[in-house]
Amino acid sequence: MVGTKISRYESLPIDDLVLDAKNTRIAKWIEMYGGEITAEQMALALGAGESEVGSGENYTTFTSLRESIRANGGIIHPIIVNKAIDGRLLVIEGNTRTLIYKEFREQKQEGDWDTIPSIVYEDLGDAGVDAIRLQAHLVGPRPWDPYSKAKYLDYLRSSEHLTTDQIVEFCGGYSRDIIHYINRDRTTCELLY
Repeated sequence: MVGTKISRYESLPIDDLVLDAKNTRIAKWIEMYGGEITAEQMALALGAGESEVGSGENYTTFTSLRESIRANGGIIHPIIVNKAIDGRLLVIEGNTRTLIYKEFREQKQEGDWDTIPSIVYEDLGDAGVDAIRLQAHLVGPRPWDPYSKAKYLDYLRSSEHLTTDQIVEFCGGYSRDIIHYINRDRTTCELLY
């Protein structure tokens, strides 16, 4: 399994990375349309536009993720890559983030989009790849509940004196969503007390 394999941190060249056609978002597209898909179709399959990533209150859009990466000058969480025996670098986790880096480089966005922070495993077997996919997408990190999100956003605005625009710049999304969360926090507090 993954825990027994050694990994290392590297900044990998974007051009050397292969997006994972077995990623469920991409695999669904292949099942629907068959055969090999183009880079543009892969972008659509990964959720370009306003498709939601996640569910319910705990989702992000491709656009908000892209804007957060742009505003922060890169990603916070490294992608996960499996280096095969033949040297091929398959992105197991982070296909969308990789695609955003490629998009920024093509658009000549300000910043360094030629390499991406990565955790690299050597020749990880199918079970290890599946374990990473399952942990990343089915279990994943625990998202904050709506009240906790609202409380933190209110703290940033009220105590740290960040403007709504500054908060949006950090996390992407829309001002109206930030204001909605903050107002929800205040309403909940009034109901509790």
